Amino acid sequence: MLNIGIIEFLIIFFFLIVLIKPKEIPKIYNNLGLIFRKFNQLISNIKYDLSDIDLNEELRSDTNKRKKKTKNGISRSSKRIKK
Repeated sequence: MLNIGIIEFLIIFFFLIVLIKPKEIPKIYNNLGLIFRKFNQLISNIKYDLSDIDLNEELRSDTNKRKKKTKNGISRSSKRIKK
């Protein structure tokens, strides 16, 4: 990922403290927390949608297998009813 050592991190942190007013730091943390929560919610929604797509594909493959097992698309139970 990023190749930042402890010295570089401390220098960046120092300049951020100097440039940002101490009163604004809680607001920044709140905004970062909100962004993090929204990002996690987005990722979980994407995972749910993908799992839903996988389930739909499995259901389609199961129904295709069932259709192949029956002759002419007519199941055994419907043949019994016609008699």
